[in-house]
Amino acid sequence: MTQEEKQAPDAAAAITPPPVQSAEPARAADKTSQSRQSGRGGIVLGSIAILLTLGASGWMYLHGHQQASLQRSEMTEMNTRLAEALSQVNNLQKAQQQSQGEWSKGQQSLQDEMKNLQGRVLDLNEKRPNDWMLAEAEYLVRMAGRKLWLEHDLVSAITLLSNADERVAALNDPSLMEVRKAMAEDIAKLKTLPTLDREGLTLKIAALSDQVDQLPMNAVAMPEAEKQPDQTVSETVDDWQSNLKKNWVHFTENFITIRRRDGAVEALLSPQQEIYLRENLKTKLLQAQLAVYREQQELYADSLDKAKTWTQQYFDQDDSATRYVLSEIDKLKGEQVKFDYPDRFQTQALLERVLNDRLQRLSAGH
Repeated sequence: MTQEEKQAPDAAAAITPPPVQSAEPARAADKTSQSRQSGRGGIVLGSIAILLTLGASGWMYLHGHQQASLQRSEMTEMNTRLAEALSQVNNLQKAQQQSQGEWSKGQQSLQDEMKNLQGRVLDLNEKRPNDWMLAEAEYLVRMAGRKLWLEHDLVSAITLLSNADERVAALNDPSLMEVRKAMAEDIAKLKTLPTLDREGLTLKIAALSDQVDQLPMNAVAMPEAEKQPDQTVSETVDDWQSNLKKNWVHFTENFITIRRRDGAVEALLSPQQEIYLRENLKTKLLQAQLAVYREQQELYADSLDKAKTWTQQYFDQDDSATRYVLSEIDKLKGEQVKFDYPDRFQTQALLERVLNDRLQRLSAGH
């Protein structure tokens, strides 16, 4: 054999593939490794799931515990408020019951007093049915005294006393004759006093005060004129010249009158002084008004005297307004503004005594 032929089997032998091993063990090993890997992944995933479950459970437990605590605190607060409200309601109910009890007691007391008063009224009607008229007469007498001494209202005092006398007369009680006699004397004393219309008097003075601004002033102060000689004609023939002259003077006086005045002619008041004069005159008239209400006779007369003096001295006497003011002042000066009123009424003491006696007898009868 040639060299090539010898090498051919060796090459064939070299080319011959190795013996084929079985694939099952490899697959089993792969499956084993895969199963191990999948087992490990499952364990990890399970662990994660368990951890997540545990975390969620813990969070839910913690959240539920917090909610439960909050609900318990809210329930406790609500129970406290409810208890306070119930306590207030109970207190109100107690107070209402107490008030109702007190009101019931007060109402019962009023009813008892009403029954007592009704009984006393019935008793009074049986014993002295007209005693209330006597008490009314005593009240009218007291009102008359207040009108007279506080307000100096004489007319109202007389009217009230007359009304009181009518009440006593309506009783037709002979035991009250002394009271009626004293009342008649009191009324007679008041009627003897002069009445004064204070409102009318003050209105007159106020009207004069309104006229002050209209009075004309004296422009100047004129000196007194010289006295004219006697112009009587004598019966002596020798005085013919003097008689002729006197006749001539008498004849010319019907046309022109000439009077001689010696002295300076001066203005009475400046415009500013005139304003002060008029205001002072109004003040004096106002003082006279106040004196009427206060019954100050001296102040009343002094104020009118000064007003008259200033009017005569500074205002035109020939003007009709000035003459009117002066005449009214003279009339007002004649008014009396102060009176001597009685210090007390005899009737009042007698009525009080009669009422006290009857009340004492009534109390003794009970």
